Amino acid sequence: MSDPYVYEGTNVLINLQGIKEQTKLDQFETTMVNLGIIRLLKDFPELNEVKDIFLIHKILFENVYEWAGKSRTINVYKHESILSGLSVEYSAYNKISNNLKKIQKRINNIKWDKLSKNEIVSQITKIAASIWQVHTFREGNTRVVTLYIYYLLKKHGFKLNRDFIGKHAKYFRNALVLASICEYSEYEHLEEILKDSISYKVLKQDKQKKYETIRGYNLEKYKYNYHTTK
Repeated sequence: MSDPYVYEGTNVLINLQGIKEQTKLDQFETTMVNLGIIRLLKDFPELNEVKDIFLIHKILFENVYEWAGKSRTINVYKHESILSGLSVEYSAYNKISNNLKKIQKRINNIKWDKLSKNEIVSQITKIAASIWQVHTFREGNTRVVTLYIYYLLKKHGFKLNRDFIGKHAKYFRNALVLASICEYSEYEHLEEILKDSISYKVLKQDKQKKYETIRGYNLEKYKYNYHTTK
């Protein structure tokens, strides 16, 4: 199946600037997303619903892609080194809306006021993984989910250290992968980094070394692969 999101003969996403070189697009996208994050946190101090991921994506990517804030219209996959080249089984594009509604229903049914702090983080870990596995957008899902986690943690009295997450971005993304493999999901990696990112204690450098590997995989070897059509 051809990918309507990319320039013909390339894997470069069609963008509002007409950039056809991946490195230049990555640089432009990063700049625009960082500006979008500043605006988002200033204009929207609170976001509560799963559907708010569309607003987050719109603000982050509206100066980069025409489809900012819109669900993808194709099925995608991505080779993951941590999964020996296999892909996470993302939601089919025509099931995205229904799957997000199911996640919102799960959230609404949780008795948050009855949970301990550790239990809250554990629930948020699983919610984040579920939203990420849906993979609502053609690009930008990890950044959107990170901000959704920020808002959800904030709602329950925690502050996510986004700089800490950014510093260990390779670990964080691979932790999302491992937490999104259905009955084989390993939530402990994602939960651990979330707990460290909201801790008031500053981790010593030697203790941060644990984020250089994940499940025995050396993250120095990790290379980002782009999604392709399924």
